Amino acid sequence: MNNSPPAVRKESSMMLKTLAVSLATLTIAQGQLAEKAHPRLWFPVVDEAAMRENIARDPLAARLQSAIMNQAATVLEKRTCRYDIPDGKRLLTESRLALHNILHTTWAWRMGGGEAYRLRAIAELDAACALKDWNPSHFLDTAEMATAVAVGYDWLHGTLSPQQLSTYRSAIIEKALKPAQAIFQKKSGWAMPRNNWSQVCGAGIALGAAAIAEPNAPENSALSEELFTQGLELVQACGKFYRPDGMYPEGPGYWHYGTNFHVMMLAACAPLDIPLTDDPVLRRAGDAIMHLSSSTGVSFNFADGNPSRSVPSAAQAWIARHYGDPAQAAYIRTELSGRLDQGKGKIAGDRWFPLTLLWLPPAPPESTRIPLAATFGGEQSVAIFRTGWANQDAWLAIKGGTPASNHGHMDVGSFVYDVHGQRWFHDMGSENYNLPGYFGKSRWSYYRLQNRSHNTLEIHGNLQNAHSKPCPLIHSSLAGDSLVATFDLTAAYQGSATQVIRSASFDKTLGATRIEDVITAPTGDVVWRGLTDAEITISGPIATLRKAGRQIRICRLSPTGTWSIAAATPPLKTEKPNENFRVLVLTVPQAPQLSIRVEIRP
Repeated sequence: MNNSPPAVRKESSMMLKTLAVSLATLTIAQGQLAEKAHPRLWFPVVDEAAMRENIARDPLAARLQSAIMNQAATVLEKRTCRYDIPDGKRLLTESRLALHNILHTTWAWRMGGGEAYRLRAIAELDAACALKDWNPSHFLDTAEMATAVAVGYDWLHGTLSPQQLSTYRSAIIEKALKPAQAIFQKKSGWAMPRNNWSQVCGAGIALGAAAIAEPNAPENSALSEELFTQGLELVQACGKFYRPDGMYPEGPGYWHYGTNFHVMMLAACAPLDIPLTDDPVLRRAGDAIMHLSSSTGVSFNFADGNPSRSVPSAAQAWIARHYGDPAQAAYIRTELSGRLDQGKGKIAGDRWFPLTLLWLPPAPPESTRIPLAATFGGEQSVAIFRTGWANQDAWLAIKGGTPASNHGHMDVGSFVYDVHGQRWFHDMGSENYNLPGYFGKSRWSYYRLQNRSHNTLEIHGNLQNAHSKPCPLIHSSLAGDSLVATFDLTAAYQGSATQVIRSASFDKTLGATRIEDVITAPTGDVVWRGLTDAEITISGPIATLRKAGRQIRICRLSPTGTWSIAAATPPLKTEKPNENFRVLVLTVPQAPQLSIRVEIRP
């Protein structure tokens, strides 16, 4: 099928007007938050019996509950959060620790774990609220800490003394809501729907506001209603990030971060009787993050993401359950079960882990099949193909897109490839955020952010265009034995060639993959690169990659070009050393028209 160029985040004035009218309906009635009984965030007391029944009835839910209780038990022996900003900028590690500790221990207490868990949650609340501030200069820290204290305040509300309630409520107001109010009034920074910060900060502030609205404190309730409405409006406006069909522009790592807070905000509305217009693009967002996970469980970690095997998150569970998506439910449940098997009943869940159980989708019909291929447009267009969903199956993910996205890299045209239970061609991941100018003028000086460290092209020694318009998926075919995706990369190579088209063809039975680049009028030699941690040997047109007792071959099919092996060493000692990685390089001499064809044979 043909795909038109993807829409990016610039809406027309008519769309913005429609959005404003839609969001205006979200204004809540005076006193609506304060009149709701505690606990009011996500898990009202009337749902506890149903959750216990589900744990008793669903073997996977029972195993997840056991794993959560295991993590909660470890919290009993660990320290509380403290005012620690090791890099001089972020309190975020401590905010996340507080959220993890409070959510796990309050869940354990509500599920019958005993008084020790309630007291441990109170100790965390006391520590968090005793901090001099929640580091509003880096407002993510504030938003996550506000979420943590909001959960503790709300879920333990009926057991807390008037003094405790006053202390925790005052901390949320003074250390989170009032600083947020000033930012909303200025309409600056995260207060506009620009990136994951808007989702995290908007949701964190709104959740804090919802928790502490009380009928005996009307002045606080007025502030709560104001901040809740603004936070909810902001999160809903962030729905545009997933358009047109679900691919999150900041990569899968930030998908989990932004979308978990996005979903926590939406899920909080039902118990508060706040009606929302459903946004079907979130269902496709669940598809996108599912397909971005490879056969080995490692995601296509484009942008500032790192390669790691992640556990399906609470947001994925909520999306699958909310939309009744059987394929997503099958994937999530299979992955969670597999991780529990590997951990012998334990699982290294994230700070939202109890919410994964709360929103766990029910088992789908046994006949449910998960598609083997998907394509997505948007600011970062991506195609994903696989031979199956088992660990040994072949999997290819390839993208167009732009370096200009938030957290973007010069990875336009890059791909990753897994087979035989291993990743063979890698995305190296992010650099150290604290390097000078990492998010500023020095960003493109760092090796891991350049096209030279991605599985794509370099023309005449040039970097990709840092301000490129999104390079679109212009054609795809998901039918037949060969799956195809074609991207127009021309905008990323402005000044280096007249036109650059990259196509990937994937044999859905064998997993063999052909990458073909058609380059018109390159200004110099063209370098094709593939980053790998495998050992490489070269024999004429064939490079063989070997590791873990397996091998794949990389075959040059075009008549010109020479294979070589290069180091993946960055220019500065302050950069990550990329140990054990090397670069497979194909250098092709300049010509008026080049067709570079490379085939990966598993």
